[in-house]
Amino acid sequence: MKVVLLTSDSLRHNYIAASLAESLDLALIITENKSPNIQDTSSYGKKDAQFLADHFKARAESEEKYFGEYLDFTKKIPSIQVQNGSINNEEIFKIITDTAPDLIVLFGTSIIKEPLLSHFKDRIINLHLGLSPYYRGSATNLYPYLFDEPECIGATIHLATENVDKGAILYQLRPDMAPADTMHDIGNKVIKKAGKVLPKILQEYATGKITPKKQKDSGRLCRNKDVTPYVIREIYKNFEQGMISRYLKNKEKRDLKKPITPKSPIEDF
Repeated sequence: MKVVLLTSDSLRHNYIAASLAESLDLALIITENKSPNIQDTSSYGKKDAQFLADHFKARAESEEKYFGEYLDFTKKIPSIQVQNGSINNEEIFKIITDTAPDLIVLFGTSIIKEPLLSHFKDRIINLHLGLSPYYRGSATNLYPYLFDEPECIGATIHLATENVDKGAILYQLRPDMAPADTMHDIGNKVIKKAGKVLPKILQEYATGKITPKKQKDSGRLCRNKDVTPYVIREIYKNFEQGMISRYLKNKEKRDLKKPITPKSPIEDF
């Protein structure tokens, strides 16, 4: 099965590319540079700017620990690098259609628009970091910590539609947390697990063994612009006060209150 991956340029994105290439025909990787605004601290005072810089440094170090071996992976597959915001250019559309993939996989790009959505209707699969529909929008694996809901941390594999992150769900997963995990550990564990199941989910969907499940329009709407130093400090405080240990002591009961698709893990995956 021929696949084209539209992704970004961090180690975690290289890992997902490697996972796809291991068991599928990954014909092309289109890599979109991340927006520099994500880690821009220029609007904050010195104390907050340093706090955020330390936060992003810890995230990068954790990502290297989990995915450092994939630093040069994209050099092994035909790839094209594009600037942030240009993923929907006519030239990129032509390159993708000329490649004629069976499926397109999205992970960490800008919002995909027409004509790509229509041309590959029901053949564009998004790996979304978050459990839809409980937390929608951006930073959906961050905000659950603010509201003491680690049970809402995970990943959703769904069809890409015009309504962002609202496409029918193929599969969802939660990470295997440990009491001492940091938010960065857990985030990378989500990605690690997603990379292991994603190729199998794509194969099952392509052969009609998975029926996409429509999402309910509910949950919290999250926005990147609302992720302030105060919010991140509160999240660190929740971790320090044993949020993960409390969750793990009642994991089964708490997970049942936030069901995911499928209701139980597919052990073969």
